[in-house]
Amino acid sequence: MDGAPCWAELDTGDGADAETVAAFYGGVLGWSLDDGVLADHQERVAWCGDHAIAAFGSPGAAAPPAWTLYLAVDDVDAAAEQVEELGGQVLHGPEDDRAGGRLLVALDAGGAVVGLWESDERERPDGPGSLCWAEAASAEPGTTRTFYRELLGWRWEEDGAGPGRLAGHGDDGPVAGLGLAGDALPHWLPVFAVADVDAAVGAAEAAGGSVVAPVDTGPRGRTATLADPAGALVGVLETG
Repeated sequence: MDGAPCWAELDTGDGADAETVAAFYGGVLGWSLDDGVLADHQERVAWCGDHAIAAFGSPGAAAPPAWTLYLAVDDVDAAAEQVEELGGQVLHGPEDDRAGGRLLVALDAGGAVVGLWESDERERPDGPGSLCWAEAASAEPGTTRTFYRELLGWRWEEDGAGPGRLAGHGDDGPVAGLGLAGDALPHWLPVFAVADVDAAVGAAEAAGGSVVAPVDTGPRGRTATLADPAGALVGVLETG
């Protein structure tokens, strides 16, 4: 597989009530949650219609509340070796996902936490609530480009989202963006589809969240960055 975003996992930390956070994502993304798990460290699974989209839980990789983005790979054990060879560090796993696949969590060579998932599930749901994009913020974009080019075969091209912004392309086109972290710590931001980004922003504020980056129009459409009630950052992209 080409490293496309395929899963995300939220560590809410100890600073927010889990039900408050769950209500936030229900209001903004239309998710429902149950107590099923796909890995031992997960606690709840978020559903978008009939598709499992994300999980709540912690692999022990993130200290403050944060999302961990997972990228699809064909062989997670081989990827684990490559991560170390390319200047990254495996933090958790590889471990079985209880569904015939395996996953791990690592630091990439740019210092951002990222997950890699080998799964038999090839269907990627689309529509409101689904994981549709991801953005890497790196202190060393050149190092990050090399890491994902060698690990996942990504081809990097100008993104059209501003100076220095690039998009990583897999076999079927662009799958993720890359920019400079600036004053922020290196991180991956998962971006979920919404039917109306203004409505999503309103729902986020009503549910105890806040707006970190206001609605803007980029190469893929209208987008915003939000903080949930625990403080974890999440992107929304209007897909209609």
